[in-house]
Amino acid sequence: MSLIDVIDPTIWVKEKLSLALSGHSDARDPQLRRAIAMLRAVHAELRARPERERTWISVLVVLFREGEGMALTAGDCPCYRFRAGVLSRLGRAAPGTPAERPEGALGSESQVRLEMVPLNPIAGDCYILATHPLREGELSLLARDLAQARDVGSLLRIATSGDSDTGRVAIAALAGEHEVEIPPAAALDEEEPAGYGPLELDPIEPAGKEAAARDADAALEASGFEAPGAGKVAEDAPSAIDEEAGSNPEHTADSEDGIDSEGSADAPGRGRAEVGLPLPPSFAERRPWYEWIALWGGGALAIIALALLVRAIMPGILGTQRAPVQQSAMPLGTGGNLDLFSDPPGAAVKIDGVPIPTRTPATDVAVSPGTHRVDMDWGVYGARRDTVQVLSGGRVTLRPRLLGSVGFRSSDPSRILDVYVDGAYVGSTPVALDSIVVGRHLVRFGGPGLSSTAQEVEVLQGTRVELIGNAGALPDKGHVTVRSALLSDTGFESGRGDPIWVDGEMRGVTPLALDLKPGAHGVRVLRRGFPPQITVLEVKPGGDQFITAEFSSRSEDPLRFTPPSKISISNPVPVTISLPEGEWDDSMILWVYAAPPGGSFQARRMTRLDPSSKLFAALIPPEVLRNGGRQVRIYFKAVGAAGRELYSEIYTIPVSN
Repeated sequence: MSLIDVIDPTIWVKEKLSLALSGHSDARDPQLRRAIAMLRAVHAELRARPERERTWISVLVVLFREGEGMALTAGDCPCYRFRAGVLSRLGRAAPGTPAERPEGALGSESQVRLEMVPLNPIAGDCYILATHPLREGELSLLARDLAQARDVGSLLRIATSGDSDTGRVAIAALAGEHEVEIPPAAALDEEEPAGYGPLELDPIEPAGKEAAARDADAALEASGFEAPGAGKVAEDAPSAIDEEAGSNPEHTADSEDGIDSEGSADAPGRGRAEVGLPLPPSFAERRPWYEWIALWGGGALAIIALALLVRAIMPGILGTQRAPVQQSAMPLGTGGNLDLFSDPPGAAVKIDGVPIPTRTPATDVAVSPGTHRVDMDWGVYGARRDTVQVLSGGRVTLRPRLLGSVGFRSSDPSRILDVYVDGAYVGSTPVALDSIVVGRHLVRFGGPGLSSTAQEVEVLQGTRVELIGNAGALPDKGHVTVRSALLSDTGFESGRGDPIWVDGEMRGVTPLALDLKPGAHGVRVLRRGFPPQITVLEVKPGGDQFITAEFSSRSEDPLRFTPPSKISISNPVPVTISLPEGEWDDSMILWVYAAPPGGSFQARRMTRLDPSSKLFAALIPPEVLRNGGRQVRIYFKAVGAAGRELYSEIYTIPVSN
């Protein structure tokens, strides 16, 4: 059981991001790279879960550091910017209708693409982070209200207000030192404070009772602290601000880097800011003696944190030059532009030996017409040099990839292990990846009936890494019982003596009990006068499973396939299959499942060749074809309305180069 099984997934992601962004002090490992690596790890962990237990998470991470900004999006969490009276959405537009699983959300697909949007904050900007895309009418009202805001405090409060089903975080960019005066929550709501939830407090007696006052003073004197006045308690109570999943833990303080943030308290599933209610001046609350120790201890920690924060921002206050994002593309000439991307991102860039302030991705880098030398440096992972020709008024895009090599094998050479890198299937042991992006990757080994094992590998340029997966003990066989039945208008009749084939081999007649190895097995049952009943069963280790072949006047024909003599890796040809002639459901979807000998089956959806045709085609995944057994096992499955399923038998096809 993992942490995601017992807490809200969004809290789990926020904690992992917080640890990733605050747990490193190496300046060579920037926050952007750590955030991307953590999102990769979260995606891989979600994909590693069984399909029926798998969830998806939309994430929006906004990073600000030294006046620069970057937004990372996985899913449909949008980021809006309000600048000079105009409200615009940053990044790709949301689909017209909300999908069950947003495109690009972590865990939604085997491979998702992170969207990175460089931010160019200037004084007066307001960035709004939302959990759901806003409708067109909501955007118009929000833009109108933001344009009427009189100060930064009202701007942030308007930006975070909205429906209860959409959580928002607002970030305002300020120039220099700026204090935001936000009215206390009590001034905005004149209703009784009964809606704050039940609080268990000790009995409160009038302050005029001298005995109660003497008891409180004696308790405080015994603890070694002085009692603050009631007015000071209300004055020193800090206002709580929510943290959203996309906020950077290093920039949540109001006074750091000129960025103010305020969290929405309306979004379901997120923390709600607690508002302190000061006691009436004519009453005194009797508190236990240790509560004052906790309060004063917390105040001391807050003072220490404030001192560290002031020390961190003093260079900026004293005038140390910082490079804002809009100045990251420093002009090296005039006439052309360079757009610099890299995989992995975060490379330091020099153009003709002159460094530019920002790391990749960097866009709109102005250069003079002619030939330029572009050097990218990823630190310990490697470096690369490219030469580009830029024309006057032209634009050149550079997308270098820094690659390494990794080999995978099993601790038991006689047993096959499936290999997954960052959640994506890459083949079965032994397998080598000669073109994998440098950096940290999460590798998982598994197989039919085996418990998955995971390792983290660091890939460097020009260096080959060998990983060995632990095959573990052989899993127990599963117990399978095969029965047959005859369905008629008069009722149900158990069948006897119907022949049974398992994986193409005659095993007996119904009813039959078998012990089978874990994994997928094709089972075919015959009865005279009826179509054969075929199913593919995923056998679990050590469990009991049952199959009943039902024969009736409405029995359907199975999927039939004529396998080719061989499949070529260098010149692959799609496999094709047709629905049965009598099939009436035009909405049927066909899938092809392929696996190396002894490995797990990988599914791929097939394409209908013509809207009016029953013929479907698909290519076998190349990572499945590249295996040491030089064979591939495939079967087909059709899924229709009301859960109808049709199977083919499992076929074994030779593989050639």
